[in-house]
Amino acid sequence: MKAQSPIGDHTSAALHGGNQVSVGQYNERLVISLLRRHGWLTKADLARMTGLSAQTMTVIVKRLTASGLLLSGDKMRGRVGQPSTPFALNPHGAVSIGIKIGRRSLDLIAMGFDGTVLARRTERFAMPDAGATLRLLDANLPALVAELPAEQQKRVIGAGIAMPRSLAGWEAELNLPSGALEDWNDIDIVAEVESRVGARTFLLHDVSAACLAELCFGRGKEIQNFLYLYVGSFVGGGLVLSNQLQTGAHGATAAIGSLPTGLGRDGMPAQLIERASLTGFEAMARAAGRDDPHSFYYGEQDDETIRIFTEWAEDASDSLAFAILATASVLDLDAVVLAGGLPEDRTRDLLRMTRSALDRYNSKGVHLPELHQAEIGITARAIGSAFLPIYANFSLDRDSLLING
Repeated sequence: MKAQSPIGDHTSAALHGGNQVSVGQYNERLVISLLRRHGWLTKADLARMTGLSAQTMTVIVKRLTASGLLLSGDKMRGRVGQPSTPFALNPHGAVSIGIKIGRRSLDLIAMGFDGTVLARRTERFAMPDAGATLRLLDANLPALVAELPAEQQKRVIGAGIAMPRSLAGWEAELNLPSGALEDWNDIDIVAEVESRVGARTFLLHDVSAACLAELCFGRGKEIQNFLYLYVGSFVGGGLVLSNQLQTGAHGATAAIGSLPTGLGRDGMPAQLIERASLTGFEAMARAAGRDDPHSFYYGEQDDETIRIFTEWAEDASDSLAFAILATASVLDLDAVVLAGGLPEDRTRDLLRMTRSALDRYNSKGVHLPELHQAEIGITARAIGSAFLPIYANFSLDRDSLLING
């Protein structure tokens, strides 16, 4: 599989100062970022929030409106001075396609410039076979785009893919035959999607994509520095520092699933992925005679399955607390945001247990971050995938002020 796109990789070489073009682009992205965060704002509001002059702001807003990226509202009367016109992001100013390839489902989203979901399609399966997944893309991508008005179809700026870093090699944990997913090793998924969409395509680890969704549309909008934990088939992490997604030079930032949960002197310690992944709960459910534990994620919560989940969560929460404390010992975080492929009430239970487990650890000398439940749950990976092209083209990245030499 192809390496992920360098979104969130803030390492750069041979950098020089910005020129007039890069500064102008940064200012435009700053305006877009503020409108995305706050909604309708006037030019006076934007000038005050950015520190730019009224004349400069008039030029920026005029340019963005002419390009179709902004909408102007009705004049606001009743204030001191002349009536002012508010502006907002135009949901039809740009359209992106999102594809989430999971271990149990395929989600496709068409997203407007303001983050509005314009169209959505979902397919569920027992096994994420590479060939079958490509056939599902062939069946669903054209239909997804066809749901959009003709003018919006012309404004597709790219596609984003969110998927696990590796699908092959995890068959045993997914209760699949050995080697069932090896075909993924021969697939260049970016090239496959790019040929079907006809636009630039970005690839990101699925939990990083979910973290991006929470950063831009969820609780993360109000938090500068946070660790994002996603408890899915396999537990994973994302990291935001100074309001920017971090992925690292190798795309492995916050690969929290690989964190050991003990010391090696007593034998090979289990990794977090073995202790806090939903595959563990599913194995316990099957052992108790539940043939389809996945139905639990979609609302079928009988008393016995809840009991099994609670037993699993008691152990998983202890390991999650260990991981949070270890991370907080290295990074000065404001918060930890917990999400997952679970119903909201069960995610809330897991968060409560994790908070209690954290109290049992010695945290002397460590600033403990606040623990929050994510606002965007099971759909976060799909939403993040759809937002990738918009983020890549219009995000407020400080590196945009610099020029690669």
